[in-house]
Amino acid sequence: MYRYARLRLPSREEAEDAVQTAMLAALDARDRFDGRSTERTWLIGILRHKTLDRLRRLARERRITSTDADDPETYLSTGSRSTRPTSWASEQAAEVATSTPALRAALDTLPERERVAVVLREVDEIPIKAVCDVLSVTPTHLSTLVHRAKLRLRKALTEDDQDERV
Repeated sequence: MYRYARLRLPSREEAEDAVQTAMLAALDARDRFDGRSTERTWLIGILRHKTLDRLRRLARERRITSTDADDPETYLSTGSRSTRPTSWASEQAAEVATSTPALRAALDTLPERERVAVVLREVDEIPIKAVCDVLSVTPTHLSTLVHRAKLRLRKALTEDDQDERV
C-alpha cells in the first residue's frame, strides 16, 4: 500500500499519512466488506480514494508549479507539438512498468505535476475531468503534462539503458 501511495503522492510523509488514513477507514468499514473482492483489492480501492482526496487537498492548499523549461525541439514556434504523442502501452504493461525499479526511479525525477498527471491518467486511468480538477488545469494542459512526462520518462530510461528491461 505504501508503494502505491508513494508513486502517486509528492512526499514520503504524504504517502505514509494516506496509508494510515486508508487503514483507519478500512477498520471503520470492516463490517461492510462483503467479500466480493480480495482484501488487498478492497484496501487498495480505499487507498486510491484517500490518495485522490490528498491530491485535491494539496491542490487547494497550494498551487503546484512546474519549474522545468520547455524543450524547444518538442514544440514549434506556434506552440503546437512538432510530433504527435504516442500512446502508452496497454493497461497491463503500464501496471508491470510501475513495478520496475528503473521506471519508479525515472518517475521520481519528474516534476511533481507531470508525475501526478501521468500516474493518474495512464496508470490509474482516472477520468480526464477528475485529474483536471485535482491539478486545476484544462484538458489541453493535462494532455501537455502527460506528453512531457512520457518524453522525459523515455529519455531517462533510454539514457540509463533501462528501456530494454521495461
